[in-house]
Amino acid sequence: MTELSFTSKTMSHKAVQAAFKALKEKTNPYLKSEEKSKLREAVHFGAFAHEKQMRKSGEPYITHPITVATVLADLRVYVDTLIAGVLHDTIEDTTVTFDEIKHHFNLDVANLVEAVTKLDKLKFRNLKEAQAETFVKMLFAMADDIRVIVIKLSDRLHNMRTIEAMSTSGQRRISRETLDVYAPIAERMGLKSIQHELEDHAFKALHPNQYKAINDASRSIAGNRQKAVEKIRKNIEKALLGSAMHAEVTGRQKSPYSTYKKIKTKNVEIEDIHDLFGVRIVVKELSQCYLALGVIHNLYPPNENGFKDYIAVPKQNGYQSLHSVVTGPFGMKLEVQIRTEEMDQLSEAGVAAHWLYKHKNAEQTQSLTKARSWLNSLLKIQKDSGSSLEFYENLKGDLGTDEIYVFTPKGDIVQLPSKSCVLDFAFAIHSAVGSHAESAVVNGNPATLSHVLDTGDSVSIKTAKTLTVNADWLRTVVTSKARTAIRKELKDIKDEDALVLGHRMLDRALDTFGYSFEKLDPRSIKRVLKHYQLKSMDELLKSFAFGQLLPSIAARKLMPLMKQRKLDKDYQPKEALFIDGTEGSIVNYPNCCMPLPGDDITGYLSPAKGVVIHRSGCVNLSETLKGSPERKVYCSWGVNTTGNFKTALEIDVVNRTGVLANLASVIASEDVNIVTIDQNDRDTGFSQLLFVVEVSSKQHAISLMDQLQSHREVVNVKRVYHEKNN
Repeated sequence: MTELSFTSKTMSHKAVQAAFKALKEKTNPYLKSEEKSKLREAVHFGAFAHEKQMRKSGEPYITHPITVATVLADLRVYVDTLIAGVLHDTIEDTTVTFDEIKHHFNLDVANLVEAVTKLDKLKFRNLKEAQAETFVKMLFAMADDIRVIVIKLSDRLHNMRTIEAMSTSGQRRISRETLDVYAPIAERMGLKSIQHELEDHAFKALHPNQYKAINDASRSIAGNRQKAVEKIRKNIEKALLGSAMHAEVTGRQKSPYSTYKKIKTKNVEIEDIHDLFGVRIVVKELSQCYLALGVIHNLYPPNENGFKDYIAVPKQNGYQSLHSVVTGPFGMKLEVQIRTEEMDQLSEAGVAAHWLYKHKNAEQTQSLTKARSWLNSLLKIQKDSGSSLEFYENLKGDLGTDEIYVFTPKGDIVQLPSKSCVLDFAFAIHSAVGSHAESAVVNGNPATLSHVLDTGDSVSIKTAKTLTVNADWLRTVVTSKARTAIRKELKDIKDEDALVLGHRMLDRALDTFGYSFEKLDPRSIKRVLKHYQLKSMDELLKSFAFGQLLPSIAARKLMPLMKQRKLDKDYQPKEALFIDGTEGSIVNYPNCCMPLPGDDITGYLSPAKGVVIHRSGCVNLSETLKGSPERKVYCSWGVNTTGNFKTALEIDVVNRTGVLANLASVIASEDVNIVTIDQNDRDTGFSQLLFVVEVSSKQHAISLMDQLQSHREVVNVKRVYHEKNN
């Protein structure tokens, strides 16, 4: 492309002219004359590059990047960002190169266009993986240069405006991704207008009937309330003027998707949503926000629990405003928002405004500091996650949720997603506090780790060095930080358990060949690691416990070649693996037969679950070993086996009032934990109860059964196995 090749016949198309006119109207008020000239040059450059391309809507392709730049102009971005918006598809979809953009414009523009292009060059096996990787790529691009994400969001917004040109399946796929990835990022960046429009277009494409119903209902309610809202608006404006405050007072209406979410989460009818309509007040100075609040509360009484001070405690995306629900004429409730001009600008352009206008040398305002802190915390969580998909699934719960504000004993504020529990708070303080949390005190009262917190709660955590994470905690916590930290520590514990067990398994395998771990020479180890493509002996040992490699085969390979030749090729060693309860989560006890210390047991090396211990007579074990007999592991219980093991007891009883409570009391008196209880009524007057309990051994179970059998309402007790439910 030469210096003189920007003129394009595409520019004469009516749709292109209309798009360019809209861009000029948005940029004329704030761009300098030389910047306007440079932007015009970029439009001609892009029009020439995309000259033969058309959109699915039938318009010349250049209308899309011009409109993307128009969306960016709403945020009053610098001219380089506008030019990058116009050229954002040139490197990917045309013959234009990075060097050409750098030559005709500058390096900054070329870098922006290339960064946006890289976001689009992602290929995935499935939609979930695509969403996860897209989110992670956007996260890192955001950390490097926020403008890349703002261009991408603007690009997605125009695509959503014209989504009807796509197939139905394409609309649903793009809309789902928009709600799951793009809208939450726009929200966290504080780009409210972009977020709401993305959500509404996606909502309409995914649920057209519900979108229409909410839209129609909102219009109907607006017709009834419009005059009342306007009257309230004028009364507030008059009262503020009377207090010598010049303020901009406007009416506002909740977006369709926000209304839909409120209906779903609060389980209310649309008529009962108090902030469906509201009034926004923009004042000059911070102090006037609180003065205006007093004036409004003097006019209209505030509702209990309807006040939120996001000025004193901004949202994580830096959003600041006072929110107060008041009762107006005829008992109508509506929300009043009060903020300064700067806060109002921030609510539209978001925290991105700081980066967009000042880029990396941005002034360290409170909102910018919070945004950087949030971004850094995400990068830390991503680093600790096992994969992009795990990171994204963990984080989804944090995005787009309401927030609560709780206090440490020192009075520091901790921001958490709504429905967070004590454990979420503990991990928010520090991973070490969460990992060793034992109990808590909330507002001066003892509380469990699963206790759900509310705004204003004061929380103190008691820790114990001997305690560590529990897999059940994953069902309790809601924050991505807590889930990631728990999973990481569980993996570390599991790896440690696997290392110990794998060592024992290899010891036993070598022993059956008359060899030992201590006799292994470095050359043999190196040869075997190379054969299995492993980096260390630790990886080899863990692979045994995880069921990925068979210790009997590896043991043979680890011995000197002369020793191997003397072995019978058909000889299969019988590793007598002792199970003593210290193996941790790496050894599994299936629900099909629930083996107990004292039962005859046999192991199976499962590629999915590691070492699975069955009763030797288990039907499921026999069927499994038919296809993989080499994965059989000969096992026996250790002399001093510790821990609790599940077993199922079937109890036939006379059906009388209180029998279940009486039997539960007997079980508790034997120091036995009840996991589950099921009841099945039989013939008249009789019932069958199924208790799944935790005992220390087969003898412990027999003792418990004897105690239950002696109960006068018990007809029969037996230990049962569910062979079909593996």
